[in-house]
Amino acid sequence: MRVVALVSGGKDSTFNMMQCIAAGHTIVALANLVPHNRTEIDSYMYQSVGHEAIDLIAQAIDLPLFKKETLGVSVKRGRTYDPCENDEVEDLHSLLQDIQKQIEFDAVSVGAILSDYQRVRVENVCIRLKLTPLTYLWQRSQEQLLDEMLKCEVDAIIIKVATLGLEPKKHLGRSLSLLQPHLLAMHEKYGLNVCGEGGEYETLTLDCPLFKSRIVVVDSEVVMHQNDPVAPVGFLKFNSLVLEFKLPPLDLHARLEGLPLKDSYGYVNQSDSEDENLTHHHNLDEVDSDASGDCSLDIDFKLKSRLIQQENYGFSKEGWLWIGALQGNSTSSRVALEEAISKLKSVLEANNHSIKDICSVTLYINDMSEFVHLNKAYIDDFPHVNPPSRACVEVPINSPVIIEALSWKNSSEESKFERHTMHVQSISHWAPCNIGPYSQAVHVRDFIYLAGQIGLVPGNMQMIPGGIKAQSKLVVRHIDRVLKGVNSGINVRDVVQGICYVTHSSYIEVARKHWETKTNNAIVEYVVVTGLPQGALIEWHVWAHKYNNQFEYEETGKCIGSYSICLFRRLNYESNVAAIICRIESAGSDELFENDVFKETVEYCIDKLKHGHESDSECVYNLKVFFSVVKFEDMTPLQEILRKFAENMCLVYTFVPVVKLKHEHTYLSICGVRN
Repeated sequence: MRVVALVSGGKDSTFNMMQCIAAGHTIVALANLVPHNRTEIDSYMYQSVGHEAIDLIAQAIDLPLFKKETLGVSVKRGRTYDPCENDEVEDLHSLLQDIQKQIEFDAVSVGAILSDYQRVRVENVCIRLKLTPLTYLWQRSQEQLLDEMLKCEVDAIIIKVATLGLEPKKHLGRSLSLLQPHLLAMHEKYGLNVCGEGGEYETLTLDCPLFKSRIVVVDSEVVMHQNDPVAPVGFLKFNSLVLEFKLPPLDLHARLEGLPLKDSYGYVNQSDSEDENLTHHHNLDEVDSDASGDCSLDIDFKLKSRLIQQENYGFSKEGWLWIGALQGNSTSSRVALEEAISKLKSVLEANNHSIKDICSVTLYINDMSEFVHLNKAYIDDFPHVNPPSRACVEVPINSPVIIEALSWKNSSEESKFERHTMHVQSISHWAPCNIGPYSQAVHVRDFIYLAGQIGLVPGNMQMIPGGIKAQSKLVVRHIDRVLKGVNSGINVRDVVQGICYVTHSSYIEVARKHWETKTNNAIVEYVVVTGLPQGALIEWHVWAHKYNNQFEYEETGKCIGSYSICLFRRLNYESNVAAIICRIESAGSDELFENDVFKETVEYCIDKLKHGHESDSECVYNLKVFFSVVKFEDMTPLQEILRKFAENMCLVYTFVPVVKLKHEHTYLSICGVRN
């Protein structure tokens, strides 16, 4: 892509440009917001100190520079941003819009590392202008990032300090390479952000491999902004700066040669304290022998369930609204989706909820080739900021679409709980950005509902090569990083329940082994489906709980005639939540299934979910029933059994046809939650 780089003069915007080039993009111009009074301003968005060097940086890189003045006024300071007159964000919009009129470009380079405030606002501007934000430093370990910058020959000096542990007269003007040990020591002692992301310090890049010339400081002075005895604030004012041409003259390729710059795959393969190297004992250029994803080995594609379902729902006193079995039956996929969403809106309205209250959506579709068209229709109904998380899988069903949804609304105006959403639209090396109208995660109360995760390389949004082993490892990494992004104290070990969708039964064992090495008693169902987005071999759809370590774990079961019932349960008494996965199996694979077995199994599941709350009539029970289309032709009798249960309790349910379940002799699997 052709990229315009937002530059402040500091190390982050500079190194993000280098990352863009390493990822295969081309920097075509620089853009800068200039403080209106040509002095340091307290902007929430932009670094203004060191602005005197911006023109020299453009000359050093030999690229056109576009500038616009800003007052640095922040009118809207919330978690989200809508266009607001006189806000400094609109200065950026105006600047990029002016550049679009003069040159052609597709993306914007942004040096954000941790600031959601900055990222959200730049994303807002870029999406409005149909540009792609590139934030390759996002969520990087600051210790690793600083070390990488220095090893890639970014020569930057500190030009502003505002924290305990850094002194204006002692540290201003000193290079980061010399101060690295001190910054690490202050991080250990005071919690200082090593890259200055907490506003502790700001920098000016004097030289880097992108520069044909280096900047030389001829004359500068220290300006004390605040003489605080504990954490004084001061910055450098540059009176004279000059460019010094670097010899011998080299082209950009030669200047970058030999540096430890990694492309998008390099960051996927990076091994650190929290992530396993995906290429360990596995070459990504080699494809697993079982990586074809050929579902025809498992099922005749003509074999599809003729399931017809009626929507049902239930709500809890804590504001949760579970909605199941929203089926669109038109022969047109788009019309069928509109039918299902129309039913969804009716249920929401009947319960005083709105489309903006939805936390999580699952789409079951019968033709993944229709996904692009369905996505366009879906976005018409979810155009708002911070939409729900979403999973989408292809299943063997005759109707085009079935939808499940979970909504939450404050049950009281006095409630202290809020909804927090992670909706990252920038391309980075962190985790996949949104490729549709959904969020990576929605956090309500102590629950975190993640979008379905597939093996996309974050930096280029392409499927990782290497087959099921590489995809399994990368997806688990995505889950871990998204959860940590929602809350630094939460990770993949806090997943309570999940569903692993695969496109071939031979992938299940690979996925299971890797998952169980990374998690803590999460209960999981593995099902074989006919297709996944982007041709993925595996998709994980999970939810986590802030206090997963307080959940009990139980494996239990019983026999009903010739059938064995295996049940796995997670139970949290304190938070009034329980989750189960229950399988009905029989050694006789050709045995005619007995409906009474299903009835008794459902009773067993509900009893296990009720445990400790038998007298609570306000609980909602949500059941997702996976069944193999090879073993069942008509689900009507089983639907009738659940309908009768729902007459006497708040039960929400959806039947989901799949190719196969975890074991060859599994007839049904019930994934349930009580809330």
